[in-house]
Amino acid sequence: MKLHFYKQSATPNRIDKSNYLSDVGEIDNVILKETENSLTPDFLLKTSDIVQNSNYFFCSATSRFYYITSVDYTTGGRMIIHSKCDVLMTFRNEILSSSSWVTVSDKTSDSSDNYDMLHNDYPFRQDYDVLGLSSSDSIFTMFNQTGHSIVLVMK
Repeated sequence: MKLHFYKQSATPNRIDKSNYLSDVGEIDNVILKETENSLTPDFLLKTSDIVQNSNYFFCSATSRFYYITSVDYTTGGRMIIHSKCDVLMTFRNEILSSSSWVTVSDKTSDSSDNYDMLHNDYPFRQDYDVLGLSSSDSIFTMFNQTGHSIVLVMK
């Protein structure tokens, strides 16, 4: 399989990072290691300067974009890339072409119902039933590094 490597400079919460990618190079004959989690796979390949100059890549076999979280060097001139799937970039076309209600919130530390909103234009509701959600709607909840929850509801 092929991995196409980039230097990526966008913030993690940006959906389409296309304008923030600098091409570094491509590596062929990469092996996907067996993994229990498809969102954090490991890739085995020959040691390359391309990887050392990159922080992001696209895998042709999985059709997903990944952040490079760490690299381990092994015997025989090989390296293992530990990665994390960038679900926003991977599914950007589906996300951007869908009708969605998106909000980011963080409940304040006190006992009140105050929320720190990224976009105050979109009201946050704790009870999803008031949104009229059905069992066919998709609800994705992710947590970023600061502990803020990101909720994406797709109708």
